Order: sequence, then structure tokens, then C-alpha cells
Amino acid sequence: MRPCATTWDAEMSAAEHGLLCRLLREGDWHDRHLEVGTAAGGTLAAMMNCYEPGKRPQFVVVDPMAYFPDQPAIVRQNLTRHGLTADDVDFRVGTTVELLPAAASARQTFDFMLIDGCHRLSWVMQDLKWTRLLNVGGVVCLHDYAPKHQGVVCAVDRFLARHPHYSEIARADSLIAIRKDREASQLEVGWSDEWYARLRSVPLAIERKWNRLKRNAA
Repeated sequence: MRPCATTWDAEMSAAEHGLLCRLLREGDWHDRHLEVGTAAGGTLAAMMNCYEPGKRPQFVVVDPMAYFPDQPAIVRQNLTRHGLTADDVDFRVGTTVELLPAAASARQTFDFMLIDGCHRLSWVMQDLKWTRLLNVGGVVCLHDYAPKHQGVVCAVDRFLARHPHYSEIARADSLIAIRKDREASQLEVGWSDEWYARLRSVPLAIERKWNRLKRNAA
């Protein structure tokens, strides 16, 4: 079980939280904010508290809520502990693959996104599909963009290389922030990206197992 299940702490550093709050306070955003993967809700609470009550945009959380036992109850209690209420959050229980079609069909849009779900390449690529709902000028942040999490690194690097209408605007520790500078002429994540993720996932899985064996043998 992850430590956050008992400590209720956010799984980000102080520098990463600082960058999130700076982006939110400087963004002048009013449309929905999306968090993919909320764990115990510590980072969600921190982001919500970057706004004054009454001026807070709608927060949407996408999460299967199976990260650890009683996750939904813990998230709600954690929000209460930070002076917030879960009634102000639109919790959507499920995976991004399951929930994106309904959001797209309803033509929902977002000004800000934080992607911090499963770090495997194929899943990060699926999460990045939500950027097709990101408004121009909006920002998507991805956590654990670091050598330890090659799935995140590979997905983000390919995304930026294929889409020049997105640009990196900031980093703090393993948090990277990317801005949508103009509308896309093609889907942000297409079939070729999905095939890339499937093929690249095989050597990444082998590398993870090899590194795990080396650590156990040390």
C-alpha cells in the first residue's frame, strides 16, 4: 500500500506544489480543471486552495478509485481536513479510456490538467488524449517526468516532438508544465502514437524487471 493511504499526504515535492499553485494563480482560468489520478487527494486539496472560495473553477477528478482500500472515503475526509468539501468536486470513477468519450461528446473543455495516473507508457498516452479538450492557452502538467519513470518521459517527449503547437513552459523537480499555444490540426494522440506505445512498452517492461532484479541482488 502506498504511504499516502495512511498519511494522506500529497505525492509531490514542495517545489512541485509551488509550481502548480503559481500556474493556477497566474493563469486567470475559469473553465474546468482536470486531475487524472488523485491518490489520497492531497494535491487536489492544495490546488483547490490556490483559489479563493467563490472564485474556484470546477474541479474534475478521473480515477478508478482502486489505488488502495477505501480510497473514495479517504479522499473525501482529506478534503474536509483542508477546509474543503467533496461536493465541490466532480468525481468520475473509471479510467481515462472509459470516461473520455462522454466528456468529448458533451464538448466539455478544460483550462488546466494534471496527469498523474498510471506511469506506464500506454496509459500515459491514453491520458494525454484528454488534451484534445484543452483550451488554447491552457496548461497540462505531468508528474514523474524523470528517468525513473520512462513511460512518462517517452510519452511526453513524443507528444512534444509531434505537436509544435504545444510548448514546455516550466519544470520543478519531476513536474513538467506544457501550454497549448494554438489549435491542433490533428488529434493530439492518434493510432500511430498508440502503436508506438505498445511496441515501446515491451523493452521498457524488460528494463524495469532487469532493474528490479539488480536491486534485489544488491
